[in-house]
Amino acid sequence: MLALVGLAAAVSGAFYGVFVDGGRVGPGFLPLVAGGLTAVLCGWLALRCVHGERSHPPGGPAEGVEPHLVEDIDPVDIDSVDNGTDDDVDISGRTRRERIHNLWKVFGLTLGAIPLVQVVGFLAAFGALVFVISTWIERQPLLKSAVIAAAATGLIYGVFGLFLEIPLPGGLLGLGTEG
Repeated sequence: MLALVGLAAAVSGAFYGVFVDGGRVGPGFLPLVAGGLTAVLCGWLALRCVHGERSHPPGGPAEGVEPHLVEDIDPVDIDSVDNGTDDDVDISGRTRRERIHNLWKVFGLTLGAIPLVQVVGFLAAFGALVFVISTWIERQPLLKSAVIAAAATGLIYGVFGLFLEIPLPGGLLGLGTEG
């Protein structure tokens, strides 16, 4: 169903005009790209479901993914995990409670990053946010987190700063694309 919605958004976006005079991005660009990605990704997931491919055994992490340590599991949920009744474990081995807890951590970090934009600029604040989420929430190694943060920041700079020419606030350090 979401694949069809994405496809409809992509088709309607094309009618609004993807590019306007001067080669600038038009109002239909974002619906075309977002709808197209949604259609492709949801279509791919739907095909995987139809063909019955599983990326992980029920109630366990995906192949190659280390489950969380026992001390990381909430004591309230440990009984349900031991009994095999908690089948709501994602491909990383996290329970529903862990995912909700991580979501609140990300909301808190994002709220903390917003005032940081005024000081260090959007790109530096965004890079720091991605780095902290990757190391603290996703428990990735420091080097891998630094590479992920640098790549995400570079992508945002390329898409918004260079391609779309949207001014990104530079803060007190002047590390943005405005002015």
